Amino acid sequence: MADERAVRLKAIDALAHSKDPRLADFLDDYRQGSAYRWQDRVVLVPELREGVGIPLDPLTREPLATTAVPVTAMTPLEVTGAERKAAVAGITLLNLTHPDRVVRISAATKAGDAGGPINRAGLEAMLSEEADAGVARTAREGLALIDLADGDQAARIIACQALGEVASLRARSQLQALAKEPGPIQSAAAAALAKVEDHRTRVGVLQTLFSGLSAGSILVLMALGLSITFGLMGVINMAHGEMLMLGAYATLLVQWFFAAFLPPGLQHLYFLVGVPAGFCAAAVAGWLLELTVIRHLYGRPLETLLATWGVSYLLVQTIRSIFGDNRAVTAPPWLVGGWEPMADLVLPWNRLFIIALTVVSVVAVVILMHGTRLGLLLRATVQSRRTAASLGVDTRRIDGLTFAFGSGLAGAAGCGMTLIGGLKPDMGQEFIIDSFLVVATGGVGNLAGVCCAGLGIGLLNKLLEPMTQAVFAKVLVLLGVILFLQWRPQGVFPPRGRLSDA
Repeated sequence: MADERAVRLKAIDALAHSKDPRLADFLDDYRQGSAYRWQDRVVLVPELREGVGIPLDPLTREPLATTAVPVTAMTPLEVTGAERKAAVAGITLLNLTHPDRVVRISAATKAGDAGGPINRAGLEAMLSEEADAGVARTAREGLALIDLADGDQAARIIACQALGEVASLRARSQLQALAKEPGPIQSAAAAALAKVEDHRTRVGVLQTLFSGLSAGSILVLMALGLSITFGLMGVINMAHGEMLMLGAYATLLVQWFFAAFLPPGLQHLYFLVGVPAGFCAAAVAGWLLELTVIRHLYGRPLETLLATWGVSYLLVQTIRSIFGDNRAVTAPPWLVGGWEPMADLVLPWNRLFIIALTVVSVVAVVILMHGTRLGLLLRATVQSRRTAASLGVDTRRIDGLTFAFGSGLAGAAGCGMTLIGGLKPDMGQEFIIDSFLVVATGGVGNLAGVCCAGLGIGLLNKLLEPMTQAVFAKVLVLLGVILFLQWRPQGVFPPRGRLSDA
């Protein structure tokens, strides 16, 4: 039996050094006890139901039998602790040569943390062949961490220098401890720690700026529509947040439709359809709201506020009755992960998509307002309703189209929100107050002011969060907005439109 165990350990070691990434899955199944001997060969039976299972080929994972085989007809390969440990190390070595970059980085990280001569040899071999700069950096970092833990004094000093060159955040705690120890390694550790701290500060600042930019983009996207309905039309629409909610749930319905009726190869494209679907759903809802409620309340802002507030509760309860309290949209594969412009700084694709969607929306609003006939008629109606009507402009129709467009922008914002949070019927109420703050701070009816205020409030909120709790950060932001409006009541830019004389 001891000889058999030794043979198995040698076999695991040979498989680990084979550089065949398919064997990583085999070793994973083996360490979990899913390997059996059947018909004079080793097979995998990862799933057993009622004492039977279908044996699979260890490499191709193709079925080796047309029907399930009783477990009594197979001999399980009992795995010892040493074999399980060797299999785990083997999986790491095999993944060092995996075609997927993310898998290689993860394997290099695990190898550096685990240490030992086998992992060191694997990282050295990886570094000699690796062409990707990010993966090579992780390999160098892993080698330095191994030397820092197991090497002699000279090797540890060199490891400190290497960790400083790659600005290893993983080694920060070890370097802090070594920088306090007297001896030759103290100065090397202190110098490396200074580089690590500088890198950590840069990454933190850039991460905070990006988070603020993405949060501000959401506010801008939400406030764009409100800037039209409130800033240009003078309507206080408390149901504007529910337009965001309708856009989010429209995206969910699009995902369900793709999953139910379209082939798997097209399902990853659902989000490209979800954006216009969210816009259209909210635009139709906004047009109906203007036609049935708001059209009869122009010039009566308090009654408009109360009526739309009631409509918002009606929409929330309707969606809750249909969909329940919590839903989620699965992000498409092309929005999973992120862009890594520098080490330890990852910008998620979903938030980059939201920023891009905001830019496209802002450009669309500018083109609509200044490059289309509808924009010309809208500006004419805003400046002088009587004059526009006397010239043959259907001002009621313009009001409906304008309100629908503003609501549609909120629906597009709801589509973007599905990428970073779950869906719930009252999700829009979390943004309505912030959106009014953005419009008021930027200047009522001014699109440039909306962009400046939205990005500014988003950045300020993210800058304050590390220094205090999130709730207090919002309170401080609100206080800052109040003080700003005391100094400049008309916002960053003066208002235009029906509220310009208010």
